[in-house]
Amino acid sequence: MVIRHKVLLTSVAILLIAGAAAFVLINNYPANTTNSAQAERASSEAPAPSARTGLADSSDKVRLNVAGGNKALAGDTGEIVLTLDIEPGWHVNANPASMEFLIPTVASSSVNGQSLDIPTQYPRGRVSDITLGDTALEVYDDDASIRLLPDEKHTAMLKEAGKLDMTVRVQACSDEGVCLAPADLPLTLNLDDTNSQ
Repeated sequence: MVIRHKVLLTSVAILLIAGAAAFVLINNYPANTTNSAQAERASSEAPAPSARTGLADSSDKVRLNVAGGNKALAGDTGEIVLTLDIEPGWHVNANPASMEFLIPTVASSSVNGQSLDIPTQYPRGRVSDITLGDTALEVYDDDASIRLLPDEKHTAMLKEAGKLDMTVRVQACSDEGVCLAPADLPLTLNLDDTNSQ
């Protein structure tokens, strides 16, 4: 008699579990069908364009231009003038920077991947309204010009190579004192034509 009760209770438990599972499957089936259909439809559509990821950096506020293109290197010892195109309400640190921990604006050059030490003349910075301690910060505003002054040896190398790769490292800060991460602004001067990249 005890064995019959155990078998009967086991059978009832199995039926209850099976019934509950069937109820769950039937109840969720339409949603599963919809979700899989949506997933199939989504996978067949073109992917949505992705937004830019990562934090803003100084290249979002500053661009680098070269004045005169090919004519910048006219004559035997021409100069190359780089200009900073800085958005309104922003500036970059001058060179030299006003304080040791500030990142100055620095130009560097290379030819065919090899560093080229061209003498560089930085403009005088504007004394800003921003002060740290007792020091007023010197900054560059829009249209600041950096001059590369190649000598005859540099000029001959550049003409032979046909191009000059330049990079200017800047840190953009807003006039309210919010600074972005520094960025390297690259620019290639093609000496075979007047186009810069």
